[in-house]
Amino acid sequence: MSKLSLAVGAALLSASLGVSAASAADMPEVIDVTTAPLDVAFGVKGTSDYLVRGISQTKGDPAVQGYVEVQAFDWVYAGVWASSVNFGGAQDPSAEVDIYGGVRHTFDKLTLDAGYVWVDFLSEVKGSRTLAYGKVYGIASYALTENFSFGGNIYYGTDYINLGAEITHATGFAKYKFAPLDTMPELGAYLSGSFSRMWTSKNFAPDYNYWDAGVGLTYKAMTLDFRYSDSNLKKSECFTHIGSRGSCGDRYLVSLSFDTSLNKLK
Repeated sequence: MSKLSLAVGAALLSASLGVSAASAADMPEVIDVTTAPLDVAFGVKGTSDYLVRGISQTKGDPAVQGYVEVQAFDWVYAGVWASSVNFGGAQDPSAEVDIYGGVRHTFDKLTLDAGYVWVDFLSEVKGSRTLAYGKVYGIASYALTENFSFGGNIYYGTDYINLGAEITHATGFAKYKFAPLDTMPELGAYLSGSFSRMWTSKNFAPDYNYWDAGVGLTYKAMTLDFRYSDSNLKKSECFTHIGSRGSCGDRYLVSLSFDTSLNKLK
């Protein structure tokens, strides 16, 4: 079975069980939560590239992703998120799988979220160093108006890709939602963007900034997103991070996703 088939299978398995707070680990926004005592959110996504902190995890190729998240009492959640990847190099995993959980609650217009994510990889080359590592995170989002929200997040880990290096990355983000057509109330649109910084210890790799901006259309459970992303990493610095000089720089992405929950299907 090909690596892409294994990755697609992992993503669809996640979706069949039921968005993640974390790449789950790098998603800047707080996802919607249910007011019911218990719910299961799930979804799938196809994207022209999979970026983590401004660096392609697929060498610029498309990726398939999926997730399932259990939400309880509008406070506690836990989930699994998966994506196909293509690093090349010695480890050469076929998929990333994030397992995460935490507490999240909305207080009027403010949503707070704190948790832990374990980032793991499937089908790494036998005998090579594992890339798995864990991070704690905190996310805050404030709905200034019905249409405009903003916030920030921060992630911290002590053993980045199993090298003993500390990692910290933080993001500030904003989103504006609007209705493009009065005659189609179910059709929505948004503008969103973020600016981030990553720090690592032990001179593992240079600290750097990364950012993105995009526009999207929503219809019921579907979202079509067009996005621009870039960073201030040089090609030599990109090689230090992921072993590929061509995985950084300005990129244009398009993705189509489907997200819903069991309670919304009733």
